[in-house]
Amino acid sequence: MTKSFTQRKINLENEYVSADFICLSFPKCGRTWLRYVLGHYFHLAYGVNDTHRLNSTKRDKMQERKNKGCPLVSFTHDIHSFTSEIKDPEISNFFNQSKFVFEKNYVRKPVIFLMRDPIDASISFYHMMKNQNKIFNGDIERWFDDKIFGLESTLHWYKLCFDTYKKHKNKIVLHYEHLKQNNGWMNLVSFTCNTINNDDLNKSLEKRNFEKIKKKEMEEKNITDPNSNDLFFRKAGSNYQNELPKNLQARFDNDKQLKEIRQCVASMV
Repeated sequence: MTKSFTQRKINLENEYVSADFICLSFPKCGRTWLRYVLGHYFHLAYGVNDTHRLNSTKRDKMQERKNKGCPLVSFTHDIHSFTSEIKDPEISNFFNQSKFVFEKNYVRKPVIFLMRDPIDASISFYHMMKNQNKIFNGDIERWFDDKIFGLESTLHWYKLCFDTYKKHKNKIVLHYEHLKQNNGWMNLVSFTCNTINNDDLNKSLEKRNFEKIKKKEMEEKNITDPNSNDLFFRKAGSNYQNELPKNLQARFDNDKQLKEIRQCVASMV
């Protein structure tokens, strides 16, 4: 393994050990949005800094938040947390394992499962890895055939997630599609804080509205095109599948494993 991978793995393990909650999600399932909303809620409720960095490897910052009673929430994509090293041939072997890299950390903590339709999430992930991170340079068809990013790897990730979900007792499930309709936020705050202040939550949802965050990013980067590939907050949508070529649409319509995984995701409550 590369030195950077090894060090990042150690840093993440240290962070997860100190966390009060773990949020597990596939990339592009609304994690950043959730972090911003929850971070602002913690700011209002506990008087801590207004930040989406809800946990840290820096123990002084963690202790400062804990002293105020603020929960420490860590977020992970598991193997996809290693974006910069993801194409390392040795690292690719992790995608064939029968459990997550940080599985032992998940079973010891209350877990927030943040879910989204696997194809919608994967297409959004494709745009990020191609246009923003510049790590993938092929078209959408090559993406779904890729060993690391393709359909087989994506479904394997979701299967591992469902296996973790089934054996975990202290958990909550949030669906990106429901959060867009403002459903599930109260459950999230109640799960992490035990109590909830509705006014603070409403203020946080308004403050961290997707379009407001996107507008701020456009202003900071001096971008005028709201669909620019240079934007991190490019598109607050689902049903990305209308972008698919017809041959991919037909392939997915006939994929039995994909259908099973989608049913598993829908059954997570």
